[in-house]
Amino acid sequence: PVLPLATQFSMAPPGKKGGKREDWEDVDTSADSRLPVAHIILFVINAVALSAVPIYLFSAIFDLDIAENAPIYVGITLVSTLLVTLAVQNRCKRLRTRLIASRNVELGSTWLLKLKNAEDEKSKLKLKEGNKRISEINMEALSLSIAYNNAAFLFTIVLLIFFVLRTATPQMNYGASTCLAGFVSFLLSSRVK
Repeated sequence: PVLPLATQFSMAPPGKKGGKREDWEDVDTSADSRLPVAHIILFVINAVALSAVPIYLFSAIFDLDIAENAPIYVGITLVSTLLVTLAVQNRCKRLRTRLIASRNVELGSTWLLKLKNAEDEKSKLKLKEGNKRISEINMEALSLSIAYNNAAFLFTIVLLIFFVLRTATPQMNYGASTCLAGFVSFLLSSRVK
């Protein structure tokens, strides 16, 4: 008789057919790589504000009317906002990972496993201290990633507007310089090791 595929191939390790699961098998390790929701909200707010800076620049210096060119402003700002948000998020994740490794801080999944086995108050207090250190690292990575990407975006956009694309029409200059600055910022953040 032929057995169903589900019984022929089991995903359980050898010798563990339907047995008791280990503690580490229930730990959610994907939470270690996720950023807090508050950080993502700050990334988006920062990216919208940063992407809106060229609107003022082009309306004041190049007399590009806001009402006439609203569709161009909105479209380019959305593209730039997306690129800058992704850039800040990439840089923040990488900085966070590097800071955690350099400071020898344990991740949340390790805490959960140890917390299950922790009986005394001393070990629980040590775990809370580790959680505080991770929170500090998160805030430091947030600040550094926003500062770096803001500087890279603003430097690139000024370079493109006033030097590279100075002979282009104002609409073309705005669209190309804002999108390219967002792309350069994203590229720099994804190439960081």
